[in-house]
Amino acid sequence: MGKTKIFTVLGKLTAGALIPEALNQGAKILNRELEKRQDYVKIPDVTGLPVEEAAMVLEKYGFQHSLIKATASPQFSNSTDNQVIKLVPRAKSNVPATTFLKVYYVDSATISESVILANKIREMKAIKKEKNHKNMQKIVQQTTKVTEKLTKKRHVSK
Repeated sequence: MGKTKIFTVLGKLTAGALIPEALNQGAKILNRELEKRQDYVKIPDVTGLPVEEAAMVLEKYGFQHSLIKATASPQFSNSTDNQVIKLVPRAKSNVPATTFLKVYYVDSATISESVILANKIREMKAIKKEKNHKNMQKIVQQTTKVTEKLTKKRHVSK
């Protein structure tokens, strides 16, 4: 019997003994995780709802939560007053029923600040676009001048 045949036979015997043990350990871990997640609840998606309505829905599911006023951001410029904009942990996540939720909302002051920010960003983009347009025109003019000079030199040298 050659060395390779001996190692092949030993490998098969060892694998045959270890595979069932590995499967048992894997099954134990999987069962433990499934048991742990049995009491998990899916967080309802209350983004876009008025704060009062969102609070009622979350209380119906048994979640404790706090209301947090969001800071101004251009993305909130089209929101409505007292609208829920974000949940932490995220909506539609599976979490234990005892999880504490943070409900972020916008009020009229936040929305007006967000509109101002959005307008500033729009203005800055317009200025940048105009600046890029002017630079492109300048480059085209310079390229045209260089081309004309080269054309004149070429005709003169003939």
